[in-house]
Amino acid sequence: MRHYLIAVTAFVLAITGISTAWAEENKPANQEKNEYPQEVTKTFLKGCGFTNSKEFCVCSLDKLRSQYTFAEFLKIDTAARETKQVPQDVINIFQSCRNGKI
Repeated sequence: MRHYLIAVTAFVLAITGISTAWAEENKPANQEKNEYPQEVTKTFLKGCGFTNSKEFCVCSLDKLRSQYTFAEFLKIDTAARETKQVPQDVINIFQSCRNGKI
């Protein structure tokens, strides 16, 4: 369970300081549906990688990007920071990567 919490923390830290307004202002006109800003990707992988394998972190990020647009990711992050709870769907993503279902 500790690893899930660390991954969740990486998830929350990934966009600390990034607001929805910033994302909208800096969104390329032809941005792919699930493309995340490079800084968010780097921060997520760095935070996750402190206590998890690279494969786990990449799997988690890939699955997040395949399931959530960046705007959805921002909403989930904002809610997680406010409530201190991560949605079960996101926890399931982390668990699937942890269980080797990459």
